[in-house]
Amino acid sequence: MGISGQDVKRHAAIRTPLVFSAVTGSLYIVLGLLQLAAGLKRLFTGPDIRVPLADSLFVPADIIGSFALLLIGTVFIYGVFEMRSGIYEGVSYAYVGILLSLIFAIIYLLVSTGNMLEAYLLRNEDFVDWTPLSDLKPGIYLAILSLFAFIRWKDMFEPLPGKRN
Repeated sequence: MGISGQDVKRHAAIRTPLVFSAVTGSLYIVLGLLQLAAGLKRLFTGPDIRVPLADSLFVPADIIGSFALLLIGTVFIYGVFEMRSGIYEGVSYAYVGILLSLIFAIIYLLVSTGNMLEAYLLRNEDFVDWTPLSDLKPGIYLAILSLFAFIRWKDMFEPLPGKRN
């Protein structure tokens, strides 16, 4: 089955979101699984045991946080499957993944700001050794990719003319 006419334009238009979704979704899933493994290892073996790769990538031992990463990665990957099967609306999954990643990054940044205030303004003794790297999570640094994509494609997701309800 060949692609012709309007399908050629659509095929070219989804190539970049397809690659972006595949790369970003894979990163979210890999880091989500690493975070889940670190959390489970800590749960079953104690807080003294650490996963070496998790420390170098600032991946905390957080089981619930890993589910957020896995959710975002799954949304991106599902969009890849839709786009690869020729469904143009699969680009919507890329956009939803971008929005989810930005929302979770904002939440993580707000928590980090609260921790910074606890450490430096209120001088809380529980936050004596706190640094900004203490709260750096994959949800923050992976969202940088989504932020660039959002800025680049923000006009791409407007309704088609004449298709209003």
